[in-house]
Amino acid sequence: MPQGTEAPASTTAEGPTSHTQNQDMEELVSRMERLLEQAPKPTGTYGYTRAEQIAALHKLREPFDQREVRYKPQPYCKSCTSQKTWPKVCERHTEIKCQRCNGQKVTEAHICLKYIGHAEATNRLLNVDPFWDWKPLALDQNSLPQYDGHRGLWIRLTVCGVTRIGYGDATGKDGANAVKEIIGDAIRNAGMRFGMALNLWTSSDLQVLEPGVELAPELAAELGGPTRERKTDNQAAARSNPAAVPTASEKADGAAAGLLLDRLMGQVRDGWNNELILTQVKGEAEKRGVIDEKVQGPTQEWTPFRTLLMVRIAELKQAAPGGNSGNSGQAAA
Repeated sequence: MPQGTEAPASTTAEGPTSHTQNQDMEELVSRMERLLEQAPKPTGTYGYTRAEQIAALHKLREPFDQREVRYKPQPYCKSCTSQKTWPKVCERHTEIKCQRCNGQKVTEAHICLKYIGHAEATNRLLNVDPFWDWKPLALDQNSLPQYDGHRGLWIRLTVCGVTRIGYGDATGKDGANAVKEIIGDAIRNAGMRFGMALNLWTSSDLQVLEPGVELAPELAAELGGPTRERKTDNQAAARSNPAAVPTASEKADGAAAGLLLDRLMGQVRDGWNNELILTQVKGEAEKRGVIDEKVQGPTQEWTPFRTLLMVRIAELKQAAPGGNSGNSGQAAA
């Protein structure tokens, strides 16, 4: 038998065989993909992989369309809220019909809070996970949801295999309507733990600010608007008085106050011809401690926020039927 060297298995006298190195690699990859598809999913995730969970839950945090956002009144006057009879309005304030809050009758000493209704929240959950579910944290002796001592309900909300706890109540309601309100409130509250409509649960747009970083003017304009008076430059202050340089905490507080003022000034622009809106803005600005900040009004002149609001409110009262022009100067003082 000849002792010559044999040809490699991958070749013949006619040339390369059909099983080349690339084809072997493609077959290996195909086998791996089939094995991954057949592999069991992680337990306790309802069949979702970790990557699928992250992608789906990220959709929960997408902003809602402005047409889905509603408003409800939130009184800030303790005397008004402590009234025993309806309407809950103290002697220092008057009752108004707030057009933004669906025409509800409420004390003028309130702010209009944005929120998402039960239908909108349910629609978002269904879009993210058609199999989402909620369960009460405890059951009573009749196997019905167990309420706590405040007539509130704790629930577990499960979305894409992730479960988080929420709480709901129906202050001021009773009967069957209260039950539905409690469930809807609990679902929205638990949804907020996933980041759903989280920006609406804050008093201003949720922003992540690093200490010492100021918003660029174009970003401030995009967030809502007006220009507010700039403080002394930090470097110049350091040269003249090192102790005057603000700390990181002070910078963060200043940035938060600036965002709040920007939002309020945006409401002023939208409600420039609405006395009730301006009155509500004035009340919130007083409560949040930004009423004496300087802002740039329609004439592009810097003026205290309080003066801008009071002058405009006086002008609207004067222009209203039965207005008294003699009170304009006093109201603006």
